[in-house]
Amino acid sequence: MVGVTTATSVGIAALRDMRTDRRKRRVSDMEWFELLYRVYLAALIGGFVVLYLSSLVKDTPFTASQIDTVLADGPRTVGLVMALVWFLGMRSGAQGGPVSVEEAEVRHVLLAPVDRAAVLRRPAVQRMRTAAFAGALVGGAAGLVISKRMPTDWSTRPAEYVICGAAAGAVISASFVVAALLVHVLRVPRWATGVIGAALVAWQTAAVFTPAHPAAPFTPFGDISLAIMDVPGAVAVTVLAVVAAAALWLSGRLSLEALARRSALVSQLKFAVTLQDIRTVVLLRRQLSQEHMRETPWFRAPAVLRRDPVVARCVRSLAHFPLRRLVRMALLVVTAAVAFVGAWRGTTPLLVAAGLALFVLGLDIIEPLSQEIDQPDRTDSIPLERGLVHARHLTVPALATVPFVIVGSAVAWALEPHAMTLVAAALIGIPAALAGVAGAVVNAVKGAPDPAGSGDKGLYMPPEVSGMTTVIRAAWPPVISVIGSTPVVALVHAHENGDNIPAALVRTALGVGIVITLVAGWVRRRDEIAVWFRNATNPPKPAGANEETT
Repeated sequence: MVGVTTATSVGIAALRDMRTDRRKRRVSDMEWFELLYRVYLAALIGGFVVLYLSSLVKDTPFTASQIDTVLADGPRTVGLVMALVWFLGMRSGAQGGPVSVEEAEVRHVLLAPVDRAAVLRRPAVQRMRTAAFAGALVGGAAGLVISKRMPTDWSTRPAEYVICGAAAGAVISASFVVAALLVHVLRVPRWATGVIGAALVAWQTAAVFTPAHPAAPFTPFGDISLAIMDVPGAVAVTVLAVVAAAALWLSGRLSLEALARRSALVSQLKFAVTLQDIRTVVLLRRQLSQEHMRETPWFRAPAVLRRDPVVARCVRSLAHFPLRRLVRMALLVVTAAVAFVGAWRGTTPLLVAAGLALFVLGLDIIEPLSQEIDQPDRTDSIPLERGLVHARHLTVPALATVPFVIVGSAVAWALEPHAMTLVAAALIGIPAALAGVAGAVVNAVKGAPDPAGSGDKGLYMPPEVSGMTTVIRAAWPPVISVIGSTPVVALVHAHENGDNIPAALVRTALGVGIVITLVAGWVRRRDEIAVWFRNATNPPKPAGANEETT
């Protein structure tokens, strides 16, 4: 027994020395000037977006009754967010998450005669720490936005809102890792995680929509966002800390097969994020979640749609979507609808959240077009212009948004049960959903091969210009999706000024429709536009211009 203990301790010491040497080598190979430049740009851009843009929010301050509503319903609503995060974490744990280590550690360190818990505990803590940090950033930004709507006598201490929001965001994000670790180490079946997670979400949802409902399990965590630390809140945080410690202590029970599978996928995912390749990120995320298409379709394509092979292929692809993808798409629509209602009630920055949710929805809906772009050799073998083939792929995604608009309208009417809600939901939801698809289409089509052969033109630009161009190319598709949410602003202004609400919404929807039409035209004529722009910027030289004169 003494010999085994000594060998184990030596193995752990060697592991620590190896990790220390790798960290030192990584630091020594790092270009500090480039790192400081990146930090400078991130701080400058992040500070501008969070601080300056948040100062532009001129929403109406909360009234006394609204503040009472926030204090009463806010903790339950934040608890519902945590319940959803907990559900997603349980699903991630059942699918092999959330820890991922490098492939070398999986093949060598985890197969060595050392304590596996001692090897995996540090990556688990790092994963939890990263999630808490990201959640703190999001929660702090949310607290800053909320502080703008507080009355003058309330908003004199905006730092408190930021701190409370950051604390709540850190706890909620860390709970995702805790739930995933707990489910993974306990080997909870996937069906059981779905049942338990759905029951927790239903329990918390009942507490949100039923004021007389007894306290739900995640409501005490919502008190943190309002700086309410009572006995239930302290007990809830203590229980979460104990569960987190137990999950970390049992981290040696993590599946070696799941770690081996995730190590390769996560390394590819990090590389795709570095290249800002959203399409590859989406595909890798589906592989991580073990999401597969249905073998049997939900429905058959109507005979009218089967006349066009491109349209028929799109319909068949959507008919094979798995149930979990459809549920995820529905949840994105519900999120967008709730954000629209929140913007109508006075929190205008929620329009950005709605636009981003619809952008992610569009990435799923345009799956047939994305697959077409992934295989350009097959597209080029068809005796049709590539732009025409891509344009024909836009019909079915546009029609597929109809049921999701209906779902979003139902959610909006449930939150605002008025006759005008259905009219406004149609005039807001249709252009917003189509704009989300348009943004996703731009993101997909810009990755198609460039007919002008100018894909390497950024190599000859200064780093500052090339970097800014890359940022603009990456940000432009989500911006298009956010533009589709602007009819809500017209709704608010028309209501405040006593104007005709349907007429204001129609005018704004027409403006969004022009943007969507321009996107469709760009998809159809992208190749011609690229060739024309190349010839305009680099006109061909006359014959003999490069010959040396004697």
